[in-house]
Amino acid sequence: MRLTPRCGDILRLFLVARWLGTSQVHRRFFLHAAIDSARKRLSKLTEDRYLVKIQPNRMTEALFRLGPEGKKHLERLDAEVVPLEGRPPTQLAHLLGVNDVRIAAELTGSLNYFFAYWELPGINWKQPIIPDAVLSIGSSVVAVEFDRGQESLRFFLRTKISIYRRGLDGFPLDRLLIVADRQTRMEALAKSIGGIRPAVLFTRLDLIQRMDLAAPIFYETSLSKEVRLL
Repeated sequence: MRLTPRCGDILRLFLVARWLGTSQVHRRFFLHAAIDSARKRLSKLTEDRYLVKIQPNRMTEALFRLGPEGKKHLERLDAEVVPLEGRPPTQLAHLLGVNDVRIAAELTGSLNYFFAYWELPGINWKQPIIPDAVLSIGSSVVAVEFDRGQESLRFFLRTKISIYRRGLDGFPLDRLLIVADRQTRMEALAKSIGGIRPAVLFTRLDLIQRMDLAAPIFYETSLSKEVRLL
């Protein structure tokens, strides 16, 4: 198989994202084409062992990770050992949600960097909290927390918001972005947190999955209308 530049970009995304679904690859690389275009490319990459496909049943979306040929290709380019994933992680929905944020950030066209929580140890992150992601768009630095409602509000405030309120040593944030999985949870979080520094913006996962981070899809407690991240 002859890899196109887009194939190379797909493999590089899998290197950092670890696991992606068909719809995520479609949104990132085939946005203006039918989803069948993404399926056909993923099928070819899987057939030639650049990717590995996992689909427990036909009613769920297929998941993909790097395969042995993808590993070899990236190692030839970067001369670094590329690890391969085994089984999907237990908190797969959380990982995929963070990757939805990554894709929405990349689609802005002004992303400087994006590090998910599993990447932060590799850049010597020493802060007392590990955000779900840290990213920089334009001149702004943003921490991201993806909340699926599996923790109580009191626990979330005590273990996370209290640390953000104190600030990160030597790492000033311009925004804290909280992504909730549903409207009621987002509203409860906004009411509980109130106004702090850094400024907190809230949004829902389904909005992140449809639009990029430059869109006015964020809610701030002090305003009654949707605002932009930057």
